[in-house]
Amino acid sequence: MKVAVRRLVLAATPVLVLGAAGCSIHEQTQRWYPADNGANAEAGDIGLRNVQVVSDGEGTATVIATLTNRGASDDELVEVVIGEVNAELADGPVDVPVRGVADLGPDADRVDGFDVEADPGHTITVEFRFGNAPRTTVEALVRPAEGAYAEALPDAPAEEPTNEPTGEVTATPAGEPTDQPTEEPTGTETPSE
Repeated sequence: MKVAVRRLVLAATPVLVLGAAGCSIHEQTQRWYPADNGANAEAGDIGLRNVQVVSDGEGTATVIATLTNRGASDDELVEVVIGEVNAELADGPVDVPVRGVADLGPDADRVDGFDVEADPGHTITVEFRFGNAPRTTVEALVRPAEGAYAEALPDAPAEEPTNEPTGEVTATPAGEPTDQPTEEPTGTETPSE
């Protein structure tokens, strides 16, 4: 009987060791992790996913994100502030339908900022303001406008006309007073008789 017990113990030992070893291993793929380096946040029933800012480091920036609505009613994104600059929502407020998704980015609803101090490789605060959901601030990674993000930035905004003098001389229509001195007529003396 001793031989049978020994064989049973020897046969069971590798199975027990492997079973015990598997109990303490936490494989990285067994945990939830974001698909990219973007930030995630919650604004009530609105989920902000993979929030990133693409910047050229010279003032132009655009927001890339996905908004999900798990609430019972539609909502809309009404304003975005990148750093301290109000961003432009290219097509106005962005609808976030109930049980739906809204994408922000170069191929979706554009959210662009100009004169933004955002250096690639750093983070910047991005504040999202909604019609119903509470406002939420996210620390987003700033990516350089290169590689997959090379075409992400918008064209520069059109410059507004200014009323500054150009230095050009304009002609004054005839008959109108000018600031130029005029010559006085000179009289000739007539001989006296």
